[in-house]
Amino acid sequence: MINVEWWLVRHGLTAWNAEHRYQGHSDPPLLPGEASGLAELCRELAGVSFAAVYVSDLQRCLETLAWARPDLLDGAQHDPRMREMNFGRWEGQTYEMLKDDKAYRAWIDDPQTVTPPDGESWQAFKARVSEVCGELLVHTGSLAGAGQANVRMRETFLPSTIRLHPPSSLTTSEPLESIRLLIVTHGGVISMLCSLLQPGLGFWDTRVGPGGVQRLYFPGEEEPEGEKEEYDA
Repeated sequence: MINVEWWLVRHGLTAWNAEHRYQGHSDPPLLPGEASGLAELCRELAGVSFAAVYVSDLQRCLETLAWARPDLLDGAQHDPRMREMNFGRWEGQTYEMLKDDKAYRAWIDDPQTVTPPDGESWQAFKARVSEVCGELLVHTGSLAGAGQANVRMRETFLPSTIRLHPPSSLTTSEPLESIRLLIVTHGGVISMLCSLLQPGLGFWDTRVGPGGVQRLYFPGEEEPEGEKEEYDA
């Protein structure tokens, strides 16, 4: 069996990041040149092969991929479901600008039950990221050589042996036989994916800075004989 890694990359810095403004579905570009903070990401991705590349369709993610690995742009799959949560009328504003808004204070206290005006509910955000997660897991099972047996990962989301590496943490102890998926997206999407995939891990437990990488590692496993017989019938 083959091991599969997901490399979850958060986009680089925009002016709105630097000004602590909510971005969501708004589409500001990256800061120019080195100010985007992607020099380390370029070094980290250099020379690494990826079986597939997925990217949010917002320009800060597309520009991040273009900056770090321009050779992967043409084959990348653009997916609007990988956008950040939609913050509605609060996009472009900062905490200081919103702190006296009662609806905003209620959302800060309980974002799972309060929805930004004209924005996206927590449940809708989780549902679309869960849909992407399920599809990626099916692809992961296929790449790992598990055949149809691992399609059931779509229902449980989690192979029992998954490991989460710290952001931007590369080690030399990992098996060399690995297939990698590159996923360039947003901080909230990365946090949601990790919370879906790791029982007991909360949304706020995963923090990846602009240009950072969170790696998820799926060791390949042999199918039990019974399962092989079931799907070979």
